[in-house]
Amino acid sequence: MALSFMNRLSVRSASAVVFLMASACAPRPGSETVEASLVTATSEADHPGQAVYEQWCASCHDNPEASRAPGLDGIRELNQATIRYALELGYMKYQARDVPKDELEQLIDWLPQGEAEDDGWVKSASCPIKRRRVILEGAPRTAVAFGIDPHNNRNQSAEATGLSAKDMPRLELAWSIAFPKTPTMRSQPVVVGNTIFIAATDAGRLYALDTDTGCVKWMYASDMTLRSSLAFAEGVNGAPASILMGDAAGRVHAVNATTGAKLWVTDVKLTDVNRVTGAPVVLKDRVYVPVSAIEVNFTQFDDYECCKGQGAVVALNLTTGDKVWTGRTMPEATPQLISKAGTQQWGPSGAIIWSTPAIDEKRGVLYAGSGENTSWPATDTSDAIIAYDLQTGDRRWTFQATEADIWNYACGRGGANCTYPGEYHSPDFDFGGSALLAKTPSGRELIVAGQKSGVVWALDPDRSGEVVWSNRIGRGAANGGIHWGIAFDGKRIFAPLNDPNSSYPNPNWGPGIHALDVETGAIVWSYKPTAADCDADVEPGKTTRPAPEFVLNPIAAPIRPQSRQVWESWPPGTLAAAPQRPDVSPSAGSATPPPARPARPCRLGMSPAPLVVDGAVVTGTIQGMLRIFDGASGEVLFEYQTNKPYPDTVNKIEGHGGGIDSHPYVAANGTLFVQSGYARFGEPPGNMLLAFKPKKD
Repeated sequence: MALSFMNRLSVRSASAVVFLMASACAPRPGSETVEASLVTATSEADHPGQAVYEQWCASCHDNPEASRAPGLDGIRELNQATIRYALELGYMKYQARDVPKDELEQLIDWLPQGEAEDDGWVKSASCPIKRRRVILEGAPRTAVAFGIDPHNNRNQSAEATGLSAKDMPRLELAWSIAFPKTPTMRSQPVVVGNTIFIAATDAGRLYALDTDTGCVKWMYASDMTLRSSLAFAEGVNGAPASILMGDAAGRVHAVNATTGAKLWVTDVKLTDVNRVTGAPVVLKDRVYVPVSAIEVNFTQFDDYECCKGQGAVVALNLTTGDKVWTGRTMPEATPQLISKAGTQQWGPSGAIIWSTPAIDEKRGVLYAGSGENTSWPATDTSDAIIAYDLQTGDRRWTFQATEADIWNYACGRGGANCTYPGEYHSPDFDFGGSALLAKTPSGRELIVAGQKSGVVWALDPDRSGEVVWSNRIGRGAANGGIHWGIAFDGKRIFAPLNDPNSSYPNPNWGPGIHALDVETGAIVWSYKPTAADCDADVEPGKTTRPAPEFVLNPIAAPIRPQSRQVWESWPPGTLAAAPQRPDVSPSAGSATPPPARPARPCRLGMSPAPLVVDGAVVTGTIQGMLRIFDGASGEVLFEYQTNKPYPDTVNKIEGHGGGIDSHPYVAANGTLFVQSGYARFGEPPGNMLLAFKPKKD
């Protein structure tokens, strides 16, 4: 990736995010607590936050070469939402634990420099008066939720979107927009009429844009980093229609869809480590919110008392934001063991819900997938699909795919927070992606979900989640397998794999995507990308039909993880060595080329949830390749590398694409909207929304 990352968020400030979350700074010796009531800020130099910085932060950040922390200048390029998240909820939370609350607020207020300037582009990019109004009356509800429909099928029709499968090979970039202070585009937009609502999550901003031109209708500024995909809710009980989203503080925001004004903000946390990652879902006058947690990050500190964070689904009143019920995944944590570091250990914990639930109104339930346990003891609700009663929040039934999966960040290094009785492998095999409710051609209904283990499961909703079929289509990994979700076109399940680029005994395994027959789970076609996606001189990927012995690999549940020794020695093979291009090219006309930065590895994983548009399957790779397939045949219809600079954006901000991950696309009004950039897990950062339309004949 080229050094010109983006206009407002430089490489230096992107690095600051990493170090701000990871460096540990101590207060200066002999410092005294700042009394807020005794300080009156009359200028930049008089701001009390500067004194807080001097006391708590300067020992590291004024000596960046010695401390390896970012310098103050780099930190001050971050916005307030990012700084607040890092200090209150992110990796720096543990370092900032001793800073008094009032002083922390002063620091957060002082550090972001030129915060208002970051939104200055909005005025110049505003729509003309005739185009600025958000019109909801009579406007089509093209895409109002993560799953497109309440069953999470992620399937859009040609009639609804104005795009057909025949249009896909003729797509071209129509316009693009870049968002400042936003290295990760992780939130799926929603579209009503000619308005696309989109979140720049890192910057804590929600925008209403015109779908034809990208001009801005309104902007909502959150005081916290936003996190989830969006949901549109119709107005009920006299309240206006709203846009709903979750943030990194474990709150849900309801914003007036017409004006961008805040309607309500509700805290849904069970403990202070919770956040909202999956999108809220709406049914009538209720909002159902999945609750995740960040606690695994703190377990790397041996003196941290692991763990109390747990998953849940919380039902809210759509009009007021008041809580209706909370459906927990387990009882509240209690003291359990003493770690080898001498700290109290708590449990049970974990089984958090990363994904967006599917609504089954006919049976009166919603289906939510859970993650691993994060401390001892293990529960029967981890790595599971849980059916919650829509009215009460009670658990109707639980299907557990993998048992005894206890994992946190201490487990990779044998830290104190990964010691517990018994033999556990800790594979971290979440249901990170959403389950869907599929109606098969034979008329049967199935709950289908993909797991990070590389297994796709089909369950009977009328038999308490009994397994109908299963197929292990990949080896899986803690950050692999089926990562963010699947899609369904009425006949086939489309399951991408984010597995590492390794050699496997099953040639179908590894990064790629598979189309499965929904009736049987058998693989219909497969596609595996190659390093050609990174400009290597190798053959590009191709669609294949698996040999009969690899079409179906059923597996029984619950899976008991293999021992650590067996797992780490299998399968044979090494990471595929792929030609890689350097990140920096020699300057044109330069006699001496500048030294190249170390090349990024060519990672071929397909992590984001697919989207079906008129039978065409829209996918992306963590390297930034947008690829569209014919759902029936697997033929590649369109390819476009999004990981590149975009100097000519509609808002005049220099942009750069990056990895494609999470929930990055939606179609409406004859346009395919794709987000590019994902500054997590070593993927290329980026700040782009790209609008593709068919070429005119």
